[in-house]
Amino acid sequence: MKQFHFNPAFFHIAVGLCLISPHAQSAEKDENSKWTATKMFEKKDTDMDGFLSIEEFKHERSEKFLKNAEKRFSVLDTNHDEQVSLEELKAGWADMTRNKKK
Repeated sequence: MKQFHFNPAFFHIAVGLCLISPHAQSAEKDENSKWTATKMFEKKDTDMDGFLSIEEFKHERSEKFLKNAEKRFSVLDTNHDEQVSLEELKAGWADMTRNKKK
């Protein structure tokens, strides 16, 4: 019976191929290169508690976005608990983004 010997070079090649795949490159956007509510939520929920705080919502955003961030956040926070769930974000997503259906 032949023994299998691990070759680190094959491991590095496999990892490299995974990282250059289209799926890995588009991990934060959908097939139309538009942000989805789920992808934004996953990126912004840095403490992974299942909710976005106002600080997480505003983190790493442009000055233009920040001008109305608190207003947008309060509109998304439909139950007024000072956090936005994924469901709340999905419900208000089209009104918040440029991804509106026309």
